[in-house]
Amino acid sequence: MDIFSGRKHKIAEMVERYLVKIEECMENFKESLSKYLEKGLSTEFDELIEKTHIAESLADDIRRDIERDLYEKSMIPESRGDILGLLESTDKVLSKAQSVLYQIQTEFIQIPEFLKEDLRKLMSVNIEAFRKVVEGIRKLFENLKEVRDITNEIDKCESSSDRLEREIIKKIFQSDINLGEKILLKEVIIETGSISDLSQAVGDRLNIIAAKRLI
Repeated sequence: MDIFSGRKHKIAEMVERYLVKIEECMENFKESLSKYLEKGLSTEFDELIEKTHIAESLADDIRRDIERDLYEKSMIPESRGDILGLLESTDKVLSKAQSVLYQIQTEFIQIPEFLKEDLRKLMSVNIEAFRKVVEGIRKLFENLKEVRDITNEIDKCESSSDRLEREIIKKIFQSDINLGEKILLKEVIIETGSISDLSQAVGDRLNIIAAKRLI
């Protein structure tokens, strides 16, 4: 059982193009942050940020194409609002990932050595939350009954992220770096953790859509 019945193949193809591009965007985000933790602010970091931006812009273009087709061709009107809301909430995750990179770049933030491994862990759990979002969206076209299990995994990632955030922020304020640096670092940690918060919001939408179709 899937969400789109007779329109499955057309919509699935359109959404799959979007999912592939947002996966590319998030992979670029991961590569950018990894390079930053390895080399700090650098030309390579700037180039990867631009690469992330290009992928995010292309994903936006695909999303707008989907929205236009849904309206202009009157495709699956009974599910149109669900699809549009889902895509818009997913786009917020991408925007947040990109904003974290811009924040580091424009504020010339330097991550102390003692925080680098913690930030790697935080990055990893937040990216995993997003990957589960993509998996959940794909399941709307395959098996609605599996959506709940996937959103439970997103919730676990979000909880792990919250725990890591608290631990890292505590470590920041226990350190002897100056107060200004502490505040900037805290903001980066919170913004990075917001990726899983926004992913959880997408998960909530996935649950609602699946529940409506399973009734």
